[in-house]
Amino acid sequence: MTPFIKKALANTSWLVSEKVISMSANLLVSLALARSLGPEGFGSLSYLLALVALVAPLAALGLNAIITRELVNDSDNRDKIIASATIFRLIGALTGTLFCILLAVNGWGVSSDVASHGLILLAIANIFYAFNVLEFWFQAQVAARQVVRMRLSVIVVFASLKLIAVAMSAGLFTIVTIFAAETIVLGIGFIVIYSFYASPIRVSRFDFSYGLGLLKQSYWLILSGVAAVIYLKVDQVMLENMVGTEAVGIYAVAARLSEVWYFFADAVVITLFPALLALKKKQLFDAYQLKLQQISDLLFVFALVIAIAVTLVAKPAIFILFGQEYLQSVFILQLHIWAGLFIFMRALVSKWLLSEHLLAFSLVSHGLGAVINVIANLVLIPLYGGQGAAIATVFSYFIASYIAFWISPKTRDIARIMSRSLLLPFTLGHRYWPKQTNEIS
Repeated sequence: MTPFIKKALANTSWLVSEKVISMSANLLVSLALARSLGPEGFGSLSYLLALVALVAPLAALGLNAIITRELVNDSDNRDKIIASATIFRLIGALTGTLFCILLAVNGWGVSSDVASHGLILLAIANIFYAFNVLEFWFQAQVAARQVVRMRLSVIVVFASLKLIAVAMSAGLFTIVTIFAAETIVLGIGFIVIYSFYASPIRVSRFDFSYGLGLLKQSYWLILSGVAAVIYLKVDQVMLENMVGTEAVGIYAVAARLSEVWYFFADAVVITLFPALLALKKKQLFDAYQLKLQQISDLLFVFALVIAIAVTLVAKPAIFILFGQEYLQSVFILQLHIWAGLFIFMRALVSKWLLSEHLLAFSLVSHGLGAVINVIANLVLIPLYGGQGAAIATVFSYFIASYIAFWISPKTRDIARIMSRSLLLPFTLGHRYWPKQTNEIS
């Protein structure tokens, strides 16, 4: 086993460990909040978080994978890359914050003073999300341990605070305040660990022209990021406005239990992306294609096992964890969880589009998914409520994360890779069977 593979495996173990603990903490907190606030209160909280999530791409500016690539390929200019990316992301975050404040002040989409004040608080905290860009230096170094330690400390502390708030029967605004404080502290945490392990952010190295160049490269990713969040979170926003807050709470429980598994895909792809870039750079194209197929297969198998397991245990799990008043979430969860088949593989596709310089297709596919999801929600929510929103989610991911890549010859390679993964259950994984040779004795 080579030193790089050992380092990559250690990196993966740190990321997976973090996500398992994070998943457990978030599930425990969601359980406590859902029981304490009830469907309506939990729906209000979920709605506010969904609204802020819709502007979160402005704080990322589509630069995530691009920064990793730049730091891998041009490590000597680290300070310029970090300073330029951070300042541009701060500008984007401020834009999103101002938009949310405008919604809150004018009462658009918020029905009470508590919701308005909570939205403003969450939007201000979202500015600190811009500093998450510093994580990508650690990713480029395949050094997840430092980030994991910091992030886990923040997660555990604030999960404890949320549980204490529940025990004290705190109101919605208090809980929203804790969520906002968590985002702020996490951003500060990234500044601290980057300053300790690398160097303080050298604002003097900010290069407007270079940053603008990065922004031009990420133009498609910004728009696709917005589109991706729309078809991930717009269902809750539309449910609030078309059915009511309680429906959002019922749906949010199912969505949380479904989306909490997505960390598997992120952990695998984030860790292996630098290795894929290295194979591409060395022009080892056969090895590159083989690795893509193996990762796609692995992601699909993970998603399939999770979907089957969750479908089988959904009813007793929701009844035991959340109680009788959330039983309407069962069928929603059993539908929603199957979107994971395409979401898991999409995590790899997003990186592939970057390595192949096909960022425009990220926007096309996500944009298509967003449009289809909105239209499907408009049709299905009035008929089936939250169940309709879940069907719309699965259908939009099927189209955006698989069918869309058959449209252009440039993306059919990845569509074929995904198709081979989707066929694994029907072929019983025949491609991975040991090859037998007939020997003449």
